[in-house]
Amino acid sequence: MKIVIIGASHGGIAAAKSLCSLANDNEIFLIDRKPIHALGYISSGINLHFQEIIHELTEVTTDVQPLIDLGVKLMTEYEVTDIDPTNHQLILKKEQEEILFYDKLILAMGSSPTNIKILIDAENAFTYKGLEESQQVLDSLEKAQEVAIFGAGYIGLKLANVLAKTGRKVHLVDNMPMILSRYFDTNMIEEVQQALATQGIYFYPNEFLIDYQKNNNQVEKICLLSKTITADTVIFPSQAQPNTEFLRDKVALNDDDTVVVDDYLQTSEPDIYAIGDIVPISYSETMHVFMPLVTRAVHMARAAALTLIGHPTSFDRKNKVSATKIMDYFLGSVGVTEEEAPFLDMNVQSVQAKICLTPTYVAQQKTAKVKLIYQKDTLEIIGAQLVSKEYLLQDLNLLSVLIHDKKTITELAVENFCFVPQFTPHFHYLNELALQVLQEDNRC
Repeated sequence: MKIVIIGASHGGIAAAKSLCSLANDNEIFLIDRKPIHALGYISSGINLHFQEIIHELTEVTTDVQPLIDLGVKLMTEYEVTDIDPTNHQLILKKEQEEILFYDKLILAMGSSPTNIKILIDAENAFTYKGLEESQQVLDSLEKAQEVAIFGAGYIGLKLANVLAKTGRKVHLVDNMPMILSRYFDTNMIEEVQQALATQGIYFYPNEFLIDYQKNNNQVEKICLLSKTITADTVIFPSQAQPNTEFLRDKVALNDDDTVVVDDYLQTSEPDIYAIGDIVPISYSETMHVFMPLVTRAVHMARAAALTLIGHPTSFDRKNKVSATKIMDYFLGSVGVTEEEAPFLDMNVQSVQAKICLTPTYVAQQKTAKVKLIYQKDTLEIIGAQLVSKEYLLQDLNLLSVLIHDKKTITELAVENFCFVPQFTPHFHYLNELALQVLQEDNRC
């Protein structure tokens, strides 16, 4: 079987690797318009550079030689200009047009930064995602002393954090009242937001770009809704759009140009599958959110690969899990937030507490702020948030599994977690939070 993958970023590379690992009787083509040295770039490379974890951005690209050694036919600097689902063929362009046939096709084109000139037309204003744009941003930041960042999501907040640690003055602007508003409820993230000022990060909530002033094609001042700020570098790290231009009228698309897929990531065309950024978070047939996350891309890739080799594997398109470390805080979120639930026609309740992670007899106490969101009628858990000075990634992964398995508050109250006397209380804190709900619920 001839399987063609369009896009050699995280999802496409993971799909090719999974297909090679699971079966060796397929002919696999991996196509990307970028050069080979820029494939699989981690978009947080700039942050890693300023943290001195890496020295060159190319250190966080992906070495695709192992894939080539496994027999993957890598076609770099090729652009797919058209697709013919009826005849199972692609139109490619490098120096000249070529036709490539396929039996099965995986769409993994990812997303690209929005044209920055639409927002600010200046030499020191940037958006970035790939290696080339990131290098341009890094070159500007090396000389910058005052930086304005638009967007207080994970990417913008992390960048603001690492730049502030280098002594630069950082302005962080967002049109929402709170940081990380797509992942955390206000009552969970307030403490972190208040701590930004202590790190030299000036946060401007509920603000919009109104105008700007420049000199010699360099931005000098930015006019917001209620104030004007100065900056010698301006960055829009979260401005992105799905790379689906050539798919119009070829497969079904949502209103935001993301691809319509079923639970098995199959598009409206039976031999075409889609993974990664171009597939939205889907809460229902009509409610979708474009939210690029690497973890979704690579896990979708593995699910699609399993399906293509004869092991149909569904993927939970509504569950999102993400985490980061900002200042001294571990921040983890999975599923739906309480504040977004009404917009998704969900009737929810929540339980929130600051809990102790260690037994009372342990001298050095460790704490976390934890929140569970659940359906009011069924008690099914649909979301969770963790904020702590401790690294709770495994707890977040556990919560993701509980939500995927549609566990209820009642089931969680008796979930059998391990007890180790020197590290844990008799009951896991999630057991206790669930019991708190049942104690307060008049059905018990």
